[in-house]
Amino acid sequence: MVIHSLITGSCLLMAVGANAQSYSATTFPLYAQPEYYAGLNYAQLQSEIESDATDEVFSPNWHTLGINLGIQPSPYLAFEARYGKGVGSGDYKVSTTFGSVKGNTNVRHYFGFYVLPQMPIQNVMSVYGLLGWTKAKAELEVTEFNNMPVYGKVSESEDDFSYGVGVRFRDMRRPDGVAFFAEYAQLIDRSKVDVSGLMLGLSWHF
Repeated sequence: MVIHSLITGSCLLMAVGANAQSYSATTFPLYAQPEYYAGLNYAQLQSEIESDATDEVFSPNWHTLGINLGIQPSPYLAFEARYGKGVGSGDYKVSTTFGSVKGNTNVRHYFGFYVLPQMPIQNVMSVYGLLGWTKAKAELEVTEFNNMPVYGKVSESEDDFSYGVGVRFRDMRRPDGVAFFAEYAQLIDRSKVDVSGLMLGLSWHF
């Protein structure tokens, strides 16, 4: 009777262990080696810039195209670097003590380094956070002063701690493949400059 109970208990433990191992392997697979990925992204950025001359805030919108390179040592963590360039420009108009100024602004480029803690969900998607550092260079052109055509250009760089949240869709049962991601992040939050926005992109994992 005792032997029969021990055999039955051993069989049950082996069955539970096999089921748990199978669930772990299919739901949250552990990588035998780090996974790498490269991608393309598009971002629509909203900026708020305070004028030093009048303390007036104007809010040009910027668009960027960029690349992202990453390494993912486990399903729960990734490290990523990004670089992007601005496309197009945003118009602005401000009033100063000397008169009205019109022109346009654009972001020349940005780059950053980030840590992405993430949680896989049902092998088809993962929700992740973004923590890191971003540096961006913006350019401002003056095209009109008091309704008279003029020309001037200044550029300035800003960097700051960045944070955000995103979701990535991908079949994580495969060791490679294509993923789609969408993300919202606060990139720069300075006293005179605020930059945040939405990013969409594709990444190729290998």
